[in-house]
Amino acid sequence: MKKFLLIVLLILFLIYLVIFCSSNTNYYEYSNHKKVLITNEKIEAFEKDISEGKNVNINDYIKEENKDYSNNVSKIGEYISDNIFKVSNKIVKISYNFISKVIGF
Repeated sequence: MKKFLLIVLLILFLIYLVIFCSSNTNYYEYSNHKKVLITNEKIEAFEKDISEGKNVNINDYIKEENKDYSNNVSKIGEYISDNIFKVSNKIVKISYNFISKVIGF
C-alpha cells in the first residue's frame, strides 16, 4: 500500500512539473514576437498601398487570430498546478519561518 501511494504521489508530482514547466515556458514571449513581426509586415503593406494611392481599408490589414487550445483537461491541470504551487509555497514559507526561529535569524 505504501509503494502504491508513493507511486501515485510521484506520478502526480511529475504531472505537476510538466504542467508547471509548460505554462512557464517562453511560448507567450514567442507568440508576442510573432505578432510584432506580423504587425510590422502589415504596416509596411499599408504604407506601400497608401504611397501607391490605393483605396485602403483598415480591416484589410488587421486580422485577429485567437486560437484557444485549452480544454477541460488542461484547465483542470492548470487549476491543480496552481493550487499545488500555492500550497507548496505556503509550506516553504512556514518551514523557512520555523527554521529561522530555531536558528535565530
